[in-house]
Amino acid sequence: MTGYLLNFGSLVNFLKLNSISGLKIDEDMKNLQEMTLLYAEDELITQAIYKQYFSSYFKTIYTAENGQQAFALYRKNKPDVVILDINMPLMDGLQVCKKIRQTDQQTKIILLTSRTDKQTLMDAVELGLTSYLDKPVTKERIIEALNKLFDLNKSHEIVSWMEGSEKYIWHLSKRELFCEQQVVHLTKNEKSLLELLITTKNKNLNYQSICDAITSLDNDKILSDAAIKTLLCGLRNKLPDNTIKNEYGLGYFFDRKIIGH
Repeated sequence: MTGYLLNFGSLVNFLKLNSISGLKIDEDMKNLQEMTLLYAEDELITQAIYKQYFSSYFKTIYTAENGQQAFALYRKNKPDVVILDINMPLMDGLQVCKKIRQTDQQTKIILLTSRTDKQTLMDAVELGLTSYLDKPVTKERIIEALNKLFDLNKSHEIVSWMEGSEKYIWHLSKRELFCEQQVVHLTKNEKSLLELLITTKNKNLNYQSICDAITSLDNDKILSDAAIKTLLCGLRNKLPDNTIKNEYGLGYFFDRKIIGH
Protein backbone atom coordinates (compact mmCIF):
# COMPACT_ATOMS: atom_id res chain seq x y z
CA MET A 1 0.00 0.00 0.00
CA THR A 2 2.89 2.36 -0.70
CA GLY A 3 1.92 6.01 -0.91
CA TYR A 4 -1.21 5.74 1.27
CA LEU A 5 -1.87 6.20 4.97
CA LEU A 6 -3.82 3.14 6.12
CA ASN A 7 -6.16 4.46 8.81
CA PHE A 8 -8.03 2.34 11.32
CA GLY A 9 -11.33 2.45 9.40
CA SER A 10 -9.67 1.20 6.21
CA LEU A 11 -7.92 -1.57 8.13
CA VAL A 12 -11.24 -2.71 9.62
CA ASN A 13 -12.83 -2.73 6.15
CA PHE A 14 -9.93 -4.74 4.75
CA LEU A 15 -10.13 -7.36 7.52
CA LYS A 16 -13.91 -7.68 7.22
CA LEU A 17 -13.70 -8.05 3.45
CA ASN A 18 -11.03 -10.73 3.51
CA SER A 19 -11.89 -12.75 6.61
CA ILE A 20 -15.06 -14.44 5.37
CA SER A 21 -14.78 -17.58 3.25
CA GLY A 22 -17.10 -20.28 1.98
CA LEU A 23 -19.95 -17.92 1.16
CA LYS A 24 -22.44 -19.11 -1.41
CA ILE A 25 -22.46 -17.06 -4.59
CA ASP A 26 -25.22 -17.70 -7.11
CA GLU A 27 -24.00 -19.33 -10.31
CA ASP A 28 -26.06 -16.78 -12.23
CA MET A 29 -23.73 -14.06 -10.94
CA LYS A 30 -21.22 -15.16 -13.55
CA ASN A 31 -23.30 -13.00 -15.87
CA LEU A 32 -22.10 -9.95 -13.95
CA GLN A 33 -18.80 -10.49 -15.76
CA GLU A 34 -20.46 -8.97 -18.83
CA MET A 35 -21.42 -5.83 -16.88
CA THR A 36 -19.61 -2.60 -16.11
CA LEU A 37 -19.42 -0.94 -12.70
CA LEU A 38 -18.93 2.64 -11.55
CA TYR A 39 -17.61 2.70 -7.97
CA ALA A 40 -17.31 6.06 -6.15
CA GLU A 41 -15.48 6.30 -2.83
CA ASP A 42 -13.43 9.25 -1.60
CA GLU A 43 -11.24 7.24 0.79
CA LEU A 44 -8.59 5.90 -1.59
CA ILE A 45 -7.44 2.93 0.49
CA THR A 46 -11.03 1.70 0.82
CA GLN A 47 -11.55 2.34 -2.89
CA ALA A 48 -8.49 0.26 -3.83
CA ILE A 49 -9.53 -2.64 -1.57
CA TYR A 50 -13.09 -2.83 -2.89
CA LYS A 51 -12.05 -2.28 -6.51
CA GLN A 52 -9.86 -5.36 -6.25
CA TYR A 53 -12.77 -7.34 -4.84
CA PHE A 54 -15.30 -6.09 -7.43
CA SER A 55 -12.90 -6.99 -10.24
CA SER A 56 -13.78 -10.64 -9.58
CA TYR A 57 -17.31 -9.97 -10.81
CA PHE A 58 -17.40 -7.12 -13.31
CA LYS A 59 -15.93 -6.79 -16.81
CA THR A 60 -14.85 -3.16 -16.34
CA ILE A 61 -14.68 -0.94 -13.26
CA TYR A 62 -14.59 2.86 -13.32
CA THR A 63 -13.59 4.58 -10.08
CA ALA A 64 -14.26 8.09 -8.80
CA GLU A 65 -13.21 9.89 -5.63
CA ASN A 66 -15.88 12.59 -5.58
CA GLY A 67 -19.46 13.07 -6.74
CA GLN A 68 -18.71 15.34 -9.70
CA GLN A 69 -16.18 12.88 -11.08
CA ALA A 70 -18.66 10.03 -10.53
CA PHE A 71 -21.42 11.75 -12.50
CA ALA A 72 -19.02 12.67 -15.32
CA LEU A 73 -17.91 9.02 -15.57
CA TYR A 74 -21.53 7.89 -15.51
CA ARG A 75 -22.40 10.16 -18.43
CA LYS A 76 -19.35 9.10 -20.41
CA ASN A 77 -19.50 5.33 -19.85
CA LYS A 78 -23.14 4.56 -18.96
CA PRO A 79 -22.27 1.69 -16.56
CA ASP A 80 -24.68 -1.12 -15.79
CA VAL A 81 -24.21 -0.77 -12.02
CA VAL A 82 -23.33 2.23 -9.84
CA ILE A 83 -22.04 1.87 -6.27
CA LEU A 84 -21.78 5.17 -4.41
CA ASP A 85 -20.52 6.24 -1.01
CA ILE A 86 -23.02 8.75 0.33
CA ASN A 87 -20.39 11.01 1.94
CA MET A 88 -18.25 12.42 -0.86
CA PRO A 89 -16.84 15.89 -1.59
CA LEU A 90 -18.21 18.25 -4.28
CA MET A 91 -21.43 16.22 -4.66
CA ASP A 92 -22.68 13.55 -2.25
CA GLY A 93 -24.01 10.13 -3.22
CA LEU A 94 -27.68 11.12 -2.96
CA GLN A 95 -27.12 14.11 -5.25
CA VAL A 96 -25.43 11.88 -7.82
CA CYS A 97 -28.37 9.45 -7.59
CA LYS A 98 -30.87 12.25 -8.15
CA LYS A 99 -29.03 13.49 -11.25
CA ILE A 100 -28.89 9.95 -12.68
CA ARG A 101 -32.57 9.33 -11.98
CA GLN A 102 -33.61 12.47 -13.83
CA THR A 103 -33.18 10.59 -17.13
CA ASP A 104 -32.35 6.99 -16.16
CA GLN A 105 -34.58 4.67 -14.13
CA GLN A 106 -32.87 1.44 -15.21
CA THR A 107 -29.26 1.62 -13.99
CA LYS A 108 -28.86 -0.33 -10.76
CA ILE A 109 -27.60 1.84 -7.89
CA ILE A 110 -26.22 0.65 -4.55
CA LEU A 111 -25.67 3.31 -1.89
CA LEU A 112 -23.10 2.85 0.88
CA THR A 113 -23.77 4.98 3.94
CA SER A 114 -23.11 5.44 7.62
CA ARG A 115 -26.13 7.73 7.96
CA THR A 116 -29.21 6.46 9.76
CA ASP A 117 -31.46 9.54 9.79
CA LYS A 118 -35.03 9.11 8.61
CA GLN A 119 -34.84 11.72 5.84
CA THR A 120 -31.83 10.04 4.21
CA LEU A 121 -33.63 6.69 4.25
CA MET A 122 -36.75 8.25 2.69
CA ASP A 123 -34.71 10.00 0.00
CA ALA A 124 -32.96 6.73 -0.85
CA VAL A 125 -36.23 4.80 -1.17
CA GLU A 126 -37.74 7.47 -3.45
CA LEU A 127 -34.74 7.21 -5.78
CA GLY A 128 -35.42 3.53 -6.46
CA LEU A 129 -32.11 2.18 -5.22
CA THR A 130 -31.31 -1.49 -5.69
CA SER A 131 -29.67 -1.73 -2.26
CA TYR A 132 -28.82 0.51 0.67
CA LEU A 133 -25.87 -0.82 2.69
CA ASP A 134 -24.61 0.41 6.05
CA LYS A 135 -20.87 0.95 6.43
CA PRO A 136 -18.58 -0.73 7.18
CA VAL A 137 -19.77 -3.24 4.58
CA THR A 138 -18.89 -6.91 4.95
CA LYS A 139 -18.28 -9.37 2.14
CA GLU A 140 -21.52 -11.11 3.12
CA ARG A 141 -23.56 -7.95 2.53
CA ILE A 142 -21.82 -7.27 -0.77
CA ILE A 143 -22.57 -10.77 -2.06
CA GLU A 144 -26.18 -10.43 -0.90
CA ALA A 145 -26.50 -7.13 -2.75
CA LEU A 146 -24.93 -8.52 -5.93
CA ASN A 147 -27.22 -11.57 -5.83
CA LYS A 148 -30.20 -9.22 -5.47
CA LEU A 149 -28.87 -7.16 -8.33
CA PHE A 150 -28.88 -10.13 -10.70
CA ASP A 151 -32.31 -11.26 -9.54
CA LEU A 152 -33.64 -7.81 -10.41
CA ASN A 153 -31.97 -7.98 -13.82
CA LYS A 154 -33.74 -11.25 -14.59
CA SER A 155 -37.14 -10.01 -13.44
CA HIS A 156 -36.86 -6.75 -15.40
CA GLU A 157 -35.47 -8.19 -18.62
CA ILE A 158 -38.41 -7.02 -20.77
CA VAL A 159 -41.23 -4.53 -20.79
CA SER A 160 -44.26 -4.97 -23.01
CA TRP A 161 -47.45 -3.26 -24.13
CA MET A 162 -50.38 -4.00 -26.43
CA GLU A 163 -51.36 -2.26 -29.67
CA GLY A 164 -54.78 -3.70 -30.45
CA SER A 165 -54.13 -7.42 -30.84
CA GLU A 166 -50.37 -6.96 -31.34
CA LYS A 167 -47.88 -7.26 -28.50
CA TYR A 168 -44.79 -5.05 -28.45
CA ILE A 169 -41.77 -6.10 -26.36
CA TRP A 170 -38.73 -3.99 -25.49
CA HIS A 171 -35.81 -6.22 -24.44
CA LEU A 172 -33.72 -4.20 -21.99
CA SER A 173 -30.36 -5.94 -22.15
CA LYS A 174 -30.47 -6.63 -25.90
CA ARG A 175 -31.93 -3.16 -26.57
CA GLU A 176 -34.21 -4.56 -29.24
CA LEU A 177 -37.87 -3.86 -30.01
CA PHE A 178 -40.12 -6.70 -31.15
CA CYS A 179 -43.65 -6.71 -32.56
CA GLU A 180 -45.24 -10.16 -32.57
CA GLN A 181 -41.73 -11.68 -32.37
CA GLN A 182 -40.48 -9.69 -35.38
CA VAL A 183 -37.64 -7.20 -34.86
CA VAL A 184 -38.54 -3.54 -35.38
CA HIS A 185 -35.33 -2.07 -36.78
CA LEU A 186 -34.22 1.06 -34.93
CA THR A 187 -31.09 3.17 -35.14
CA LYS A 188 -28.78 3.49 -32.14
CA ASN A 189 -30.23 6.86 -31.16
CA GLU A 190 -33.81 5.69 -31.75
CA LYS A 191 -33.16 2.83 -29.32
CA SER A 192 -31.74 5.24 -26.76
CA LEU A 193 -34.73 7.56 -27.15
CA LEU A 194 -37.29 4.75 -26.86
CA GLU A 195 -35.56 3.38 -23.77
CA LEU A 196 -35.54 6.86 -22.24
CA LEU A 197 -39.26 7.37 -22.92
CA ILE A 198 -40.18 3.94 -21.53
CA THR A 199 -38.11 4.24 -18.35
CA THR A 200 -39.34 7.78 -17.64
CA LYS A 201 -42.90 7.11 -18.79
CA ASN A 202 -44.44 9.23 -16.03
CA LYS A 203 -42.44 12.31 -17.01
CA ASN A 204 -42.58 14.80 -19.86
CA LEU A 205 -39.24 15.16 -21.66
CA ASN A 206 -38.31 18.41 -23.35
CA TYR A 207 -35.60 18.80 -25.99
CA GLN A 208 -32.95 19.58 -23.38
CA SER A 209 -33.73 16.45 -21.33
CA ILE A 210 -33.59 14.30 -24.46
CA CYS A 211 -30.34 15.96 -25.57
CA ASP A 212 -28.71 15.38 -22.16
CA ALA A 213 -29.69 11.70 -22.11
CA ILE A 214 -28.76 10.90 -25.72
CA THR A 215 -25.50 12.83 -25.38
CA SER A 216 -24.48 10.73 -22.36
CA LEU A 217 -25.02 7.58 -24.43
CA ASP A 218 -23.32 8.80 -27.60
CA ASN A 219 -19.78 9.83 -26.65
CA ASP A 220 -20.74 13.39 -25.71
CA LYS A 221 -21.91 14.25 -29.22
CA ILE A 222 -24.27 17.21 -28.75
CA LEU A 223 -27.54 16.96 -30.68
CA SER A 224 -29.17 20.11 -32.04
CA ASP A 225 -32.90 20.79 -31.62
CA ALA A 226 -33.34 20.01 -35.33
CA ALA A 227 -31.57 16.66 -34.90
CA ILE A 228 -33.77 15.77 -31.91
CA LYS A 229 -36.90 16.69 -33.88
CA THR A 230 -35.76 14.46 -36.75
CA LEU A 231 -35.00 11.66 -34.26
CA LEU A 232 -38.47 11.91 -32.70
CA CYS A 233 -40.12 11.89 -36.13
CA GLY A 234 -38.12 8.83 -37.19
CA LEU A 235 -39.02 6.88 -34.06
CA ARG A 236 -42.68 7.87 -34.25
CA ASN A 237 -42.86 6.63 -37.84
CA LYS A 238 -41.73 3.17 -36.69
CA LEU A 239 -44.33 2.96 -33.90
CA PRO A 240 -48.14 2.94 -33.97
CA ASP A 241 -49.85 6.33 -33.97
CA ASN A 242 -49.82 8.25 -30.69
CA THR A 243 -47.38 5.93 -28.93
CA ILE A 244 -45.30 9.05 -28.30
CA LYS A 245 -47.31 12.16 -27.54
CA ASN A 246 -46.34 15.78 -27.11
CA GLU A 247 -47.93 17.92 -24.40
CA TYR A 248 -47.62 21.55 -25.43
CA GLY A 249 -45.10 23.46 -23.32
CA LEU A 250 -44.13 20.37 -21.29
CA GLY A 251 -42.58 17.89 -23.69
CA TYR A 252 -42.88 14.33 -24.98
CA PHE A 253 -44.07 11.23 -23.15
CA PHE A 254 -44.67 7.51 -23.75
CA ASP A 255 -48.45 7.04 -23.85
CA ARG A 256 -48.86 3.31 -23.39
CA LYS A 257 -49.65 1.18 -20.34
CA ILE A 258 -46.82 -1.22 -19.58
CA ILE A 259 -48.44 -4.61 -19.01
CA GLY A 260 -45.51 -6.63 -17.74
CA HIS A 261 -41.82 -7.16 -17.13
